[in-house]
Amino acid sequence: MRLRPIAVLATAVLLLTACGDDSDDPAPPPAAAPVASAEVSAPPAGAPDAESQTGTGTGKPEIVTNPDGTINSGGPRPATSESALTAGGFGPYKIGVTQKALASSGLVGKVASIKSGNCTGYGTGKGIGKYDSPALVFFKGRLLRLTVTSKDVATDKGVKLGTTMKDVQAKYPAGKQIDDWTGRGAWLATVGDFGLLFAMRDGKVSEIEAGMAEPMQFRYTDNQGC
Repeated sequence: MRLRPIAVLATAVLLLTACGDDSDDPAPPPAAAPVASAEVSAPPAGAPDAESQTGTGTGKPEIVTNPDGTINSGGPRPATSESALTAGGFGPYKIGVTQKALASSGLVGKVASIKSGNCTGYGTGKGIGKYDSPALVFFKGRLLRLTVTSKDVATDKGVKLGTTMKDVQAKYPAGKQIDDWTGRGAWLATVGDFGLLFAMRDGKVSEIEAGMAEPMQFRYTDNQGC
């Protein structure tokens, strides 16, 4: 018996369909999703860093001209410490730091202008209790010197209130003795333009000043400046 052409064609289609349907073949893996690349944005050009905002770097002194007009040499400020007083300051109270920077950080309250006619540009304030409330003196908006009167604060060489003159001299042998206009003695130890002044009473340290050395000495010996 001969198959009709239409029957032959239908049979061929059925055979091709059966051969192409292989249900045991694994499905093709899904296409991998593109990985997003991480991109770190750079800070905007000209953005100030932390040190330029606070004026607390250790480069050239921020106070170039002293109140009496003398010019500092431009050497770096001595390193400071959170736990000890140095010629460069105490903790955040770095000599030369701006009053504005300290105020914005909550490290100084109201700063009062000195009313004396010889003290134009000066202001006084007080540091916070965490740093034993040092007395602060500003000149043209920058910290000129600070004074410590707490027995809990020592210098980086261990000198504090009550230390004898002999021990101060041993700790700072390169310093020199100076006297105020009444004959009261002190020991001045300098590091470039900066210094520590140890005022004495009855042969022992009664207060310690840190700041720009020249105006600090001039004020102590001649009662000049503020």
